[in-house]
Amino acid sequence: MMLNKAPCNLILEIKSLAGGLGWQKRLESVGIKEGRKVRKIVCQPFGGPVVIDVGGSRISLGRGIASKIAVEVIQSAKG
Repeated sequence: MMLNKAPCNLILEIKSLAGGLGWQKRLESVGIKEGRKVRKIVCQPFGGPVVIDVGGSRISLGRGIASKIAVEVIQSAKG
């Protein structure tokens, strides 16, 4: 599933990054890369940015770029 459609408060593993090489490099520079585990922490029902936790840092992504990040649910954040 794509990051913008993923449910909140679950541990997600990044499977692939679509888009141009420039976007991929920019995302990798902030820790968003294939195989990395992240947690989506903000779900807004009517749009707005997608906020994820990456290694203890909060990163806000627009819905357009979040729709190009494929993720897989690993486990709930509570355990």
